[in-house]
Amino acid sequence: MLSLQHPYISVSFDGHGSYGGGQQFSHDRMMKRCGCGVVAATDLLLYLDRYHPEAEIPPFRDLPHEGPLPFPAYDACLQRMRKSYFPMIPYAGINGLMLAAGMQLFFRRWKLPYTAKWCFGHTRLWDRIEAMLRADLPVIMSVGPNLPLFWRRERANFYSRLPSGELRATAGAHAHYFTVTGMDEDWLRISSWGRLYYLRRQEFNDYVARHSAAFVSNILYIERKT
Repeated sequence: MLSLQHPYISVSFDGHGSYGGGQQFSHDRMMKRCGCGVVAATDLLLYLDRYHPEAEIPPFRDLPHEGPLPFPAYDACLQRMRKSYFPMIPYAGINGLMLAAGMQLFFRRWKLPYTAKWCFGHTRLWDRIEAMLRADLPVIMSVGPNLPLFWRRERANFYSRLPSGELRATAGAHAHYFTVTGMDEDWLRISSWGRLYYLRRQEFNDYVARHSAAFVSNILYIERKT
């Protein structure tokens, strides 16, 4: 499996290290409800700060650069990122264009050598994810809402690996951001709610075709400036 080159960001929740951040532990009601985009964006920037020497970021200077992040410090970081770069629409969260704009603002503010854009079509989706992973960049991805019947509850399955090695659907999501940390021809390895899951690529395609749309089920594409 093609993977990130370093361990993904971990946060210490109740003494246990997570796989990425999770908004469900926040003390902020709005963050709990729809903060997944802020979590994904913050985790990506923390990964850059920790592992990419050119991206040492002053707002993260006091955070530990190895091991799990203490949750109080991580939660405070989420609030700073939300206030300054990734504001949320009440009860709706943040859309892809807002996410890209906030990331661009962050890159310009701290003079980081990256650009970000929200993609729309799926023609190059998997190639772009592969390119980012090869560049050691986590990939923020969304599984969009049900469209046009937005009140429906159709979901894309998230799988967990059982002790036997079998992958079994144990969760699902719609209108949700997560982070891709690895991929092969059939599966994506992802971080969501502070847990490690897998998403079947064909099932994602089927969900988008039947229940959603490409412009809301896509990725934040980041590349290094040349």
